[in-house]
Amino acid sequence: MEPATPFVHAAKATRKYLSQYAESEARLSAVITARCGRFGHGLTIPSYAEGEGIGSCLKTVPPGDRGPVLMVVVVNAPKEAAALIHEANARTLKKLRDDYGEPEVFSPTVCVYPHPAGSLLVIDRASQNFLPARQGVGLARKIGSDLLLALIEAERVASPWIHCSDADVSFPPDYFEQTSAYPGTGASALLYRFRHVSGKSRFEDNGPSSVDDPSLGSRLEPGDADRSYQAALKYEISLRYYVLGLRFAGSLHAFHSIGSTLAIHANAYAKVRGFPKREAAEDFYLLNKLAKVGRIERLEGDPLSLSSRTSSRVPFGTGAAVRRLVEEAGSQLLTYDPKIFHYLRVWHNALTRALDPQEPRSKLRERVRQFAEQDPLVEFPRLMNALTDTAALSSAETALADSGSGVSRRLFDGFDGFRTLKLVHALRGSGLRSVPLYDAIEQASFVSLRARADPKSAESIAREIETLEAQCAGPDAASDR
Repeated sequence: MEPATPFVHAAKATRKYLSQYAESEARLSAVITARCGRFGHGLTIPSYAEGEGIGSCLKTVPPGDRGPVLMVVVVNAPKEAAALIHEANARTLKKLRDDYGEPEVFSPTVCVYPHPAGSLLVIDRASQNFLPARQGVGLARKIGSDLLLALIEAERVASPWIHCSDADVSFPPDYFEQTSAYPGTGASALLYRFRHVSGKSRFEDNGPSSVDDPSLGSRLEPGDADRSYQAALKYEISLRYYVLGLRFAGSLHAFHSIGSTLAIHANAYAKVRGFPKREAAEDFYLLNKLAKVGRIERLEGDPLSLSSRTSSRVPFGTGAAVRRLVEEAGSQLLTYDPKIFHYLRVWHNALTRALDPQEPRSKLRERVRQFAEQDPLVEFPRLMNALTDTAALSSAETALADSGSGVSRRLFDGFDGFRTLKLVHALRGSGLRSVPLYDAIEQASFVSLRARADPKSAESIAREIETLEAQCAGPDAASDR
């Protein structure tokens, strides 16, 4: 099946990226071309302090519908990482040999194993040639993705989608079929559905290492899996609440930024110059750029199963949030006041009205006031102060003052996902303080659930808010121009 959004070979941006910005591992494409066959799909997974737990993930990688799958696992750590991290990485490398036998060695840091779904290429940036400090998961994802881009350009990987995930994920049987069957055009990234699952099964299958947080210096007990699962469900609810709030506001950035759920179109990946080399939020910043060169679409197949483990691998995100909730037993998860999304909605309505050909562009502030007065939850002075403090207002006025073409793109590119979050934080700092998650769900006009906020029913609330998110998804919910 030919993809609806095919890869354009020899595109200028792709050639430039591979020659000037790609990591050195991208040159492995020549070796793979000479010594391996062709592949239908490519998947890259960073592995940092995973121990033996990565085995569960790799066992679930399904066959590809377009041919064998090339899995690129980047085992990584900076040299100055704690001894526990290096020990866990050594266990990962041993686990791969135990599971898949002796590999074909390409170099001291690169080898390939046979895998039931295709081939497993392991890049070892944990035993030597360590990652530089503070580049973390962003660089690890970039290494694997750059190599897959080079192979797609060399026509050794058929699918134009660079699949990105994590080592604590379980994949559904239709994982690769979902991107192959995607019917749309113009997407720069596709996002898989996801659900957090209990850590019990991982513990039972692989022993304590599968629920370890190596940075803790101790092992979590099996009984902690239940608490971690409940904490992960609450965090998942907060993620979906935020996306629903952005959709209510009319934001073009109402999508999840979860690195383990990404499929990135290879041409778009090159256009935005790949993953940023960051310890965290690399997925957020990449998607923020990808939304400016294409659509961010939601896939509708079976969801990925995400681990509910605690983690200190990155300073924030799911694992860190789960860890805080587990350690601070009885604490409440706070989230943004739902009124904030009413403020965002007023701003988006004003921006949209400003693009009306019959509308004087100099009247942006007047339109902000007009829409604010129509919403009793919005205070015009508070909104104007936040827009001024974050430079959102001045940026929009500058874009509107330009009489040339492309005003709409400049206007909404200027108010991107990062500036949206910046405005949200400014409004929070103005007095719209964070509130307990379940209180926010009760109060939010954009969340209507059958099961109301009962702290004992996190699982049912998580599933209901997931259903609500799917119902709200559609053409208007995607990033578009």
